[in-house]
Amino acid sequence: MSKTIAAVLLGFGMAFTVVPATQAHHSAIAFDLAAPEVSVTGKVIQFIWRSPHTSINLEVVNAKGETEIWKWEGGGTVALVKSGVTRETIKAGQTLSVTGNPLRDRSPGGLMRSVILEDGTKIEFGDAATQ
Repeated sequence: MSKTIAAVLLGFGMAFTVVPATQAHHSAIAFDLAAPEVSVTGKVIQFIWRSPHTSINLEVVNAKGETEIWKWEGGGTVALVKSGVTRETIKAGQTLSVTGNPLRDRSPGGLMRSVILEDGTKIEFGDAATQ
């Protein structure tokens, strides 16, 4: 095989390998999408604004009076900006309510579907698993 043919074949191989990798997205397997959604209210410890997904760590007092840290994953920054949400919309110390799909292992956290801020503003995170 000539060097030219080998180079062309290598180029095609690289082209078909790079495209799928740039479109990669992690799985939503950790979330129980078939289970009823859960809602909790608590104080924001941290709002993480990054791609591919935002996240909120929320301090919640459970039914036993114990404090738990709920880790919620949400939509991507681009989709949220298009709906008017910025990195300043949610801040540490705010009290808010989060509704979403629970984790399969039932540890505190899940996939955010919506957030209600202190002033009553509702933010829809939509299908965060695919954003």
